[in-house]
Amino acid sequence: MKKWSITVLILSSLFIAQCAAPAGTKDGSAKKEAGKKEKSVEAQKNATGDGGEESEAVPVQVVKPARGNISSYLLFSSNVDSEKMVDIYPMTLGIVETILFDEGDWVDKGAVLAVLDDREASLNEEKSRLNYEQLKAELERQEEIFKRELISKEEYERLKFKAASALLDWKQQKLFLAYTRITSPISGQVSRRYIKVGNKVTTAQLAFSVVNTREKIAVVNIPTQERLNLFLKQKAVIMAGAKEIAGAVKRISPSVDPESGTFKVTVDVDDRDNTLAVGEFVNVKIVKKVHENVVLLTKEALVYDGGKVFVFVVDGANKAFRKEIQTGFEDGSRVEVTGGISEQDRVVTAGKSSLKSDTLVKVVEPIVS
Repeated sequence: MKKWSITVLILSSLFIAQCAAPAGTKDGSAKKEAGKKEKSVEAQKNATGDGGEESEAVPVQVVKPARGNISSYLLFSSNVDSEKMVDIYPMTLGIVETILFDEGDWVDKGAVLAVLDDREASLNEEKSRLNYEQLKAELERQEEIFKRELISKEEYERLKFKAASALLDWKQQKLFLAYTRITSPISGQVSRRYIKVGNKVTTAQLAFSVVNTREKIAVVNIPTQERLNLFLKQKAVIMAGAKEIAGAVKRISPSVDPESGTFKVTVDVDDRDNTLAVGEFVNVKIVKKVHENVVLLTKEALVYDGGKVFVFVVDGANKAFRKEIQTGFEDGSRVEVTGGISEQDRVVTAGKSSLKSDTLVKVVEPIVS
C-alpha cells in the first residue's frame, strides 16, 4: 500500500512538470515575437523618416528674383510676306526650248529665265529690218531729189510715211522676238517653276514665281483702340518657334475696316540671315513700352487665388510662407514684381502645390538631364 502511494506521487509530479513546460515556452516566444515587431517598426520609422522632423519637410525648388528689362506689347499672328513678289507669264505663244533658272536660284532683274522657240519670230524680225533699211535708203536718195524740187512734196511725204511705218513694224517684230525670252521683272529667288522643256505655253499659263527674300514683311490687323499706341519705326519682334527676328513698323494704314474694326499695319522683318521663309507662320510682337532694370520673376512661381497673385517664400529656418505680390508687365515666361518680395527672397517654383503657410521644406537642386 505504501509503495503504491509513492508511485502515484511520482507520476503526478511528472505530469505537472510536463504541462508547465509548454506554457512557459509559449509565453517566452510571444515576448520574443513582440520584441522583434517593435524593433522592426522602429527600424522602418528610421528608414522612412516618420519619426523625425526632417522627414516632415516638403522637397521644393527655389529661385531668386532677378533684375532686367520687360515690355508691354501687342501680339498678333501673321505670315512672312515679301515686298516684291511676282508671278511671271509668257508674253507670246511657243514651245519651251531652254530653262536657265530653277527653284531656289537667285536671279537679277531682267535675267532670262527660259527661252521659247524663236525661229519664226527671228525671221519676221529680219524681214522687217530689211524692209525698213530699204525704205530708209530710198528716202535718203529721194530727199536729195526733193531738195532740188525734182519730185513733189506729196510724193516725198508718202515715202517718208512708208519708212516710218516700216520702222514701227521692225520695232514690233523685235519686241515679239524678245517675248520668246521669259524674263524676271524683279531681283529675287525663283520660288516656283511651272513649265518644262517641250511644253507649249500660252500667255495665260503661269511660268515662274519670283520673290525677293531680302525684303520681308509681316502684315497684321490691329484693333482700332490701339491706333494711338503705334508709330512708324516702332520696335517689333517676329517670332517663329525659338527663332526671334528684329523688326519695325513700316506702314500704318490710314483707314479702318468697318467690318472687323481693325486697321492694317505692315512690319518690316530684318531677316538678314534669311532665317525665315516667305509664307512661314509667325507671331508678331509690337513693343508698346519698356520697363528697364526691374525685379523679374518666373511665372512658374506664381499662385493665383481669388484674383490675387501669391508666391511661397522660404525663410532662414527653411519654412515656406505664402506672400501676396503686386505685378506689372509680363511676357511669355516672366513677370515684373512691383511689390511683396525682394531680390534676396528664395521663392518656390516646384513643389508649391503641397505647401501651406509655415510649412517645413527641404530645398533640393533641379535634376539636370
